[in-house]
Amino acid sequence: MTTTRRAALTGLAALLPISLAGEAFAKTKPGIEIGKLFPYLDLYLGIPAADRTRFTIAYFYKLEAGGPLTMTLVGADGTRTPLPLGPDGRVNRLPTLADIKAKAKIEMAAPDGSKFKGQLMMLAKTPPAATMSATDLAAAVSQCQLAIKAKAGLIGFAAPKIKRVVLHGAGSGTAIDAKGGSRPLPVTAGAPSYDPELMPGIVTLKLARAPSRIELDERPKK
Repeated sequence: MTTTRRAALTGLAALLPISLAGEAFAKTKPGIEIGKLFPYLDLYLGIPAADRTRFTIAYFYKLEAGGPLTMTLVGADGTRTPLPLGPDGRVNRLPTLADIKAKAKIEMAAPDGSKFKGQLMMLAKTPPAATMSATDLAAAVSQCQLAIKAKAGLIGFAAPKIKRVVLHGAGSGTAIDAKGGSRPLPVTAGAPSYDPELMPGIVTLKLARAPSRIELDERPKK
């Protein structure tokens, strides 16, 4: 996404309490509102399930200096549910819409003095592989576009214009059309991308390796 839109949509420093965004915090930080750590999750979960079969929302958290970080969902009745983080910092279990409506809180624990960084991404649900269907990826882009458009009034100027997939970890790739013609995929910051509107007629993507994640993103400005 562009700097302005990414800052508006995924700039967690602007959404988090100051003590979390830029200052060291104590070993345990209880009582954080879900919306502070998971912005726009309520909007995503408000999309009918049938309209988000091809994409999902994902949140990534890591300590700036590395080290252990844990997140726990604390219900109004005191029930505690771990929100495990993957090796890449992705939160593998997200709060539910019921959790949000019940005003459950998030507790974070890390070594004293830690600072953390966060990122929000829209990801395609297409299974990653070294050879991928361009049609499936284009469908993920289209469905995400439509869902965001439906929520644009609630998101306001921050609503991103999803146009492409960014194939993180794939290294490089080639786009192949129905006649067998090929062209290289553009690569930015080490990740190839596929923009269906700018590369019409493509049916298959052949990648150096299966991507680690498939981000749905805006078209970069020249």
